[in-house]
Amino acid sequence: MRNLNFLKLFYGLMLVMVSTAFVSCVDDNDDTEAPYLEVSPTTLIFGLDGQPASGSQASFDISTNRSWKATVKDDKSWVTLSKYEGEGSATIQVSIPENINDEASVVIEISNKVGVLMSETVKITSGSVEPSVVIYNDNVGTIEVDKNNWPYVDKYEGWNKTGIGSESVTYTGENASVRNSGLANTDAYAGASGPNIVFFGKTPTSFNVNKITLSSGQKNLQLTFGASRSVNNNGTYDNTFDVSKFEVALSADGTTWAPITYTKNNGDADYPYWVFATANFTLKQVPENLYIRFTALDASAIRLDDITLATGAGGTEIDLGAAGEPKVTTTDAKTITGTSATLGGSAFNLDIAEATEVGVQYIEFSTGTVTDIDWTKATKTAASVKENPWTVAVTNLTKDNQYAFRAYATTASNTIYGEPKTFVAMESTTTPISIADLVTKMTGTATEVDENYVIQGVICGDPAGKNYSYGTLYLMTKGATTAGNALSLYNNQIDVTQYALGQEIKVTLQKDVAKIYKRYDVPQVEGFSADNIEVISENNTVTPVKVTLSQLAAFVCMPVTVENVNIATAGVWKDGEAGKNHTFNVAGTSFTVNINKNASPFENQPYAAATASMTGIASIYQSAGQLMPRNLEDVSGFASNKPMIVSVDPSSVSFSSTGGSQTIEVTTVNQGSNTLSISQLNGILSAKLENGKVIVTSNANESSDDVKQNLTISITNGNSVTVPIKVSAKGGNDTKGTFTSMTPFLFAQGSDKVNAYSQDLSINETTIEGLKLGTGKKSGTFTTGALGVSGNKKLSFYASAWNKETMTVYIKVNGGGSVSGDDNITAEPNTGVAGTGTFTVTFTDSDYYTFNLTGLTPESTITIATDANFDGNGAKARGIMCGFQLY
Repeated sequence: MRNLNFLKLFYGLMLVMVSTAFVSCVDDNDDTEAPYLEVSPTTLIFGLDGQPASGSQASFDISTNRSWKATVKDDKSWVTLSKYEGEGSATIQVSIPENINDEASVVIEISNKVGVLMSETVKITSGSVEPSVVIYNDNVGTIEVDKNNWPYVDKYEGWNKTGIGSESVTYTGENASVRNSGLANTDAYAGASGPNIVFFGKTPTSFNVNKITLSSGQKNLQLTFGASRSVNNNGTYDNTFDVSKFEVALSADGTTWAPITYTKNNGDADYPYWVFATANFTLKQVPENLYIRFTALDASAIRLDDITLATGAGGTEIDLGAAGEPKVTTTDAKTITGTSATLGGSAFNLDIAEATEVGVQYIEFSTGTVTDIDWTKATKTAASVKENPWTVAVTNLTKDNQYAFRAYATTASNTIYGEPKTFVAMESTTTPISIADLVTKMTGTATEVDENYVIQGVICGDPAGKNYSYGTLYLMTKGATTAGNALSLYNNQIDVTQYALGQEIKVTLQKDVAKIYKRYDVPQVEGFSADNIEVISENNTVTPVKVTLSQLAAFVCMPVTVENVNIATAGVWKDGEAGKNHTFNVAGTSFTVNINKNASPFENQPYAAATASMTGIASIYQSAGQLMPRNLEDVSGFASNKPMIVSVDPSSVSFSSTGGSQTIEVTTVNQGSNTLSISQLNGILSAKLENGKVIVTSNANESSDDVKQNLTISITNGNSVTVPIKVSAKGGNDTKGTFTSMTPFLFAQGSDKVNAYSQDLSINETTIEGLKLGTGKKSGTFTTGALGVSGNKKLSFYASAWNKETMTVYIKVNGGGSVSGDDNITAEPNTGVAGTGTFTVTFTDSDYYTFNLTGLTPESTITIATDANFDGNGAKARGIMCGFQLY
């Protein structure tokens, strides 16, 4: 027995020792700081073209203090990441090919020897993205407001709500008023309206947009708005927009709220300090009404404008919780004839996947009220496709009989019915009206047509050319040659490429449904569907009318030709995702030629410097006539097959006195068999072409003067571009007096930018580019481009903290190499570093700092931060730097 007890004691002691050994080895990380991992955003959305959808992006940010690893799950090989593992915070670029309809997940993990400590997942969606539909928009109106008595939001009478779900919208708030004070947002972002804005006063302060009507299919949404923040700190204004100080939440009932996250651009870095914010989200269940609440946590500092809710590609899933009981809505009968009709419905607060069947009931109904109907005798027809909303085509109706109907949705527990509606099975009667007469009925206010009309005309724009706002058809009176005989048909739910230039169509406009108005002086018809369009004939001749520039506006929506159009400089019609305006002239009078962002046939198509006729649809912008070419044939007089260098990046190259290597990216069009060539550099400079890129190399400059040369990049039978090259003079043991920075330190060349901005500095009456890090609330961080040098170097630069503040600058080397000795300095405040715009700064030798770097490689980069964690999330630490030189 004693032996048995001894063995128990022995094994017990062994177990404790083993357990202790394991515990002591759990964390092999010498950093005693608690691990953290944050990833943003967690949803990326791409279109079929392989590019980010509107409001999305092609990268995500990792914020952590540990080594991390990113894994694309389920063998989704179509996803490519710029980095799959690393240490500390990073920005990961995501690339995907075209024509991918799929979803993928990227899991980011931080681990130790025992296992995974933390993980986050980024969802990547690629595929067809439906065109956006504006559900609600308000630019806060333009009426004058009394500055001595700013109206609170619930008392203001100048709201300018638009959108298909805006009719029932109301506004409430707490300590929120409408004002026209502060810096207006004019030109701060696309669509910035000014001057009226919502101002958030003393806390607590909030602003609610109530009862935006949603349809059951509107689950993938995008919310955008403009906002600014301005705090007066004893005469110094802090304009940094801190998203943590401005909260946005959603609700299905105005009581229970779900917060949403949003991103902003860097509009707060420069005048007028307005940001444009975007939130992409997906509603788990679609409520009948949506409420939006904006809450400011800074008192009397934040302004809001230009709120838009639209359909989008979706994003973070939002569960609105108690959104109410499931509900079915019966939609109006459509496409009614004497023997058939299309009926349907939609469900709210119900996941359509949970329904076992959806459809309609219908029954002949002649007298009494719909509440007296015995629905057990009705015909019940299920929809062939279980979707939300759904439609059912019913046939074999009796002409001129009235019918009652209602939609239904059946779940595992019960059947939910919509409200009854009625229709009469009869052929509708319409009144023919000419396009010209319909245009004369239009005013600046959208008005429902007063009876059933039918218009007939020829499509005079070219749907295949795509140079129009999505969902727009231009229609003109057949054979017309006088102004006022054309209009635009607009429905962004219709892919108009199914139609063609020269088709004659008949369009039925339903009373109290279709709307007509002059939208910014352009006659427009809305409120119709593809079912209302009937193609009558094909290939009709459309002859543009010859007009002068002064007649452009009068012929709006019609195809016109302007003769003797001139431009002195060749260019490219469209070279990016955005639209582009070009200035042409006739006899010295300039006018705008507009290329829409959707006009893919114009992408990377060059035009020549020439004088020729130009054709297009006449348009109006701010009362001035413009021209929108329908296709490349309309601008054939300016066609150019010549090869062209479109851009070079960077456009100039700067080396320190120690030299190095820099790569210039060259973008061309129409290159064909034509080749690139470069001019010869001499002395310590040389350049070579390699795979369409130019690599410039500099040896050390041993002279006391800067070396300056121009590199000319040319394409055979095309144009040339000049790139200035500079190598700084040898400065002995320092680079004092040099305030310009080497190319890798320029803002455009960097990455991982958090609270980092390009800052113009005026030094000795010369304006140079500097780097601003930090804000009035946070620190900042910036990582340079590849240094292009190797070995041991000194890094010197000038730095100053914000006026009356202090700033510590931290340096670390990435990709090979390290800092030898101190890795931080404390910069002194400078009276010139304050306010906005260009800073006029005087530096002294005490503002000049030097670090010793060892073991650099050409791929090395340097991260510069005003916090020790290099994440831009530390306490306020801001200032400017310039004159970055390696030697």
